[in-house]
Amino acid sequence: MPKARNLLPVLIALFVFQPYAMATDAPSAPAPVAPTVDEEEQVDDGLKRFGYLAGLVRGCVVENQRAILEREALDLNAAVGRLLGIDRAFLFASSFGYGTTVVVETKDCADVLKAYEVRVERFRASRGGTQ
Repeated sequence: MPKARNLLPVLIALFVFQPYAMATDAPSAPAPVAPTVDEEEQVDDGLKRFGYLAGLVRGCVVENQRAILEREALDLNAAVGRLLGIDRAFLFASSFGYGTTVVVETKDCADVLKAYEVRVERFRASRGGTQ
């Protein structure tokens, strides 16, 4: 029985001081969380910007070049559909349609055309060809 009497103060101290012991183990401030980048969302946003840019270009070309540009946009949309699926092809196509409604000032057309050419080259290079 003498052992039980020696354990009682130890057990009381353990229960009384337990919250303080746990508090020292916890961090004082939460660690900052790095923002996660959703790759799917990045692809979707890129396709929207690409389609929108293609639509803007339509307003920068003369009438007889529009048919060629529209054919190229259809080919790009078909490639997006084959590579990434019909949902993403729809994103490209709807963004193209929206881009065609925006009026581009003539002074900005050179920059828009150059950006479009660079983007088309990058897309074709990523597919492994220069069609």
